[in-house]
Parts: sequence; C-alpha cells; structure tokens
Amino acid sequence: MELRPDSHNPVHKPIEIDLAKHKGHRSVPGAVWLKGAGLDDTREDDVDARLNAKLDELTGGDKSRGIVIFCLSAECWLSYNAALRAVRLGYENVHWYRGGIDAWKKAKLPTVKVRKTRW
Repeated sequence: MELRPDSHNPVHKPIEIDLAKHKGHRSVPGAVWLKGAGLDDTREDDVDARLNAKLDELTGGDKSRGIVIFCLSAECWLSYNAALRAVRLGYENVHWYRGGIDAWKKAKLPTVKVRKTRW
C-alpha cells in the first residue's frame, strides 16, 4: 500500500493515523490525530479499548481496511507501538509509515495543521 496525497476514493483510501506528540503540528492531509495511542506497547485495557472503538468508527467496522500509522520521524516509536496494538486488536491491513511527517515534508508533499481528535 502506498501513502499518496492524491488518494481521493474514500472507500479504498487507507485510514491515516498521526501519533505525533506536538500540539498544533502539521500533518498529512486527512490524517486523524490520536495523541497517546502509542505511548507504550503494554496491554493497557483502557488504551486498547479506546483505540479499538476509534478504529472501528474510522473503518466502519471493516478490519481489512487499510490503516497507515505514522509519527513525526523514523526515531519516533509511538506509531510502531500503535501499529502493534492495531494488529493485536485484529486489524489485518496495518502499515507503519516509519519516516513519518518528516519524510512526508522532505518529499515536498502537502501538509495541514492537525486538530486533536477526541477518542
């Protein structure tokens, strides 16, 4: 699966999840900011339950829907942890965009100011 700025078909477009910690940062257009979803890789029932509920909402209950999870940069492990959570929760098509927002910007792709999502 390729993360592309021109994926306009909402049925096939992956759900893009941003886990950067910085309030008011710029992100991939259309990404959903889920601050705190990848703080560690422990099995905290509350975080797993909240993430599962939000992913269920975003995917329409389709556990095979593509999900791309990213953070600020390749040094940020929040997205990796959240990707592991999503897989553990039964999501089948989870991708870790390791380069994150830094790689997106370096490729001179568009960004937008992110808004925190309640989850």
